[in-house]
Order: sequence, then C-alpha cells, then structure tokens
Amino acid sequence: MLSQSQLRAVLRRGHIVEGIFLVIYVYSGFHLNVIWTNIARFVVLPLIVLSGVWMWQQGRIARWMRPTASLTSTAQQERPV
Repeated sequence: MLSQSQLRAVLRRGHIVEGIFLVIYVYSGFHLNVIWTNIARFVVLPLIVLSGVWMWQQGRIARWMRPTASLTSTAQQERPV
C-alpha cells in the first residue's frame, strides 16, 4: 500500500500529465477528431476532476476509508441486554 505522501505524488504527476494532454488536445487540432474528443470528454476530464478532488480532500477521504472496527465494538458494548 502507498503511504499518503506517495499517493499524493502519484496523483500530482497524473494530474499534470492529464493537464498536458488537454493542452495538447486543445492547441494541436486533435479536437477536430471524434475519437480524441471522446477520450478527452469521457476519460481525461473525469480523471482530472477525481484526482483534483482527491488531492484537495485527501485527509477526509483517508479518514472515510479507514476501518471503523473500534466504533462497531464500542456500539456493541453499549447495547442493552
């Protein structure tokens, strides 16, 4: 498993590569080709949004994905018999 800093570095690099793809797409004339347009629209843009939100809210997402075994064991102990 990747540590939080390694995950952030991977996300940052991917975000930059995706942004470079969009710049090339817009300024090179690839936007005239339907295949490149669909790749940009349905693959690259969602990846940019997801990686950006993940980097922005990385701590909150990590807490959300953390196992909550301690919460379930506490709730079971407090249940009346």
